[in-house]
Amino acid sequence: MTIIDLLVGGYTATMGDAKGISLLRWHGDDARMELLETTPTSSPSFLASGPDGLVYATDEYGSGPAGRIEAFRRAEGSLHSLGGQPTSGGFPCHVSVTADRLFVSNYLDGSIDVFPLLSGGRIGELIQTLSAHGSGPNPAQERPHAHSTLVRGSTVLSADLGADRVHVHAIENGRLVRTASVTLPPGTGPRDLMRVAGRTILLGELDGTLFALDDSGQVLQAATITEDWVDGDHAAGLAIDASARFLYTGLRGSNRIAVIRAGDLSPVATVSSGGDFPRHLCVIDGDVLLAANQLSSTMAAFRIDPVTGIPHPLGSPVEVASPSFLLPVL
Repeated sequence: MTIIDLLVGGYTATMGDAKGISLLRWHGDDARMELLETTPTSSPSFLASGPDGLVYATDEYGSGPAGRIEAFRRAEGSLHSLGGQPTSGGFPCHVSVTADRLFVSNYLDGSIDVFPLLSGGRIGELIQTLSAHGSGPNPAQERPHAHSTLVRGSTVLSADLGADRVHVHAIENGRLVRTASVTLPPGTGPRDLMRVAGRTILLGELDGTLFALDDSGQVLQAATITEDWVDGDHAAGLAIDASARFLYTGLRGSNRIAVIRAGDLSPVATVSSGGDFPRHLCVIDGDVLLAANQLSSTMAAFRIDPVTGIPHPLGSPVEVASPSFLLPVL
């Protein structure tokens, strides 16, 4: 019997109905999801694992004009708070973790924060903020909007949804040095970054484009995620199957999941996400795709066809308040 635990981040307070970080258990024998407990905390919209049972969560709502980044430790099946730090900007929506640093993306003003990690996994005071400038043609691009980072050895890429740029940084003495900025087509809305088979894959939220990038951030290939993109859709959440043959992303608006071949980035199909506003996806148990449908407060499960890569619904969606991120507990 396969049992997999997942931590689920969500929106609380004025941004949703979640109460904090939920611990769910997947029972693979009968495709059943069980809610075990919820750790109260404010709007943990993005979660990331650290070593030795550490978990880091962005508090996208925060207090005042800025948000927060919080640390937790898993022990005896529960999360225990280690405290956190305020971020320099509002709506922190992503964090990358290294052995001694956290890189936090602040959506509101496009800035990237660097925090040191102290002994025991606690978060030290902010040591650096990289600001941004620029805008794009889409109404959602009125200013820079940092959305994610990807760490590759001593290089850090960051996606700026508002300015249609991918910034390239070197890590030098624990700080970031911006070495280049790659400009993408207007209205792309760079959102998510993922390493796949030696290439970096970038998801464009606003126009449904996928890009393959080299290690310097330069574009090697561009492709569309679906042949029937719906005007007003917002793509979100890259996931890859266990065989690394198929990519998946949610289409918020038309409420679909797009299936893409990882090798040549060609579209395969789209299927219903089983709910409203699929914000994040993940693959567990080898061939099970989970979709966090934020606005319907549900999580849907699918079995991935090993030949076509197309996901097929498993049972009925389960209720999870305002889910925004799924993190399997390893």
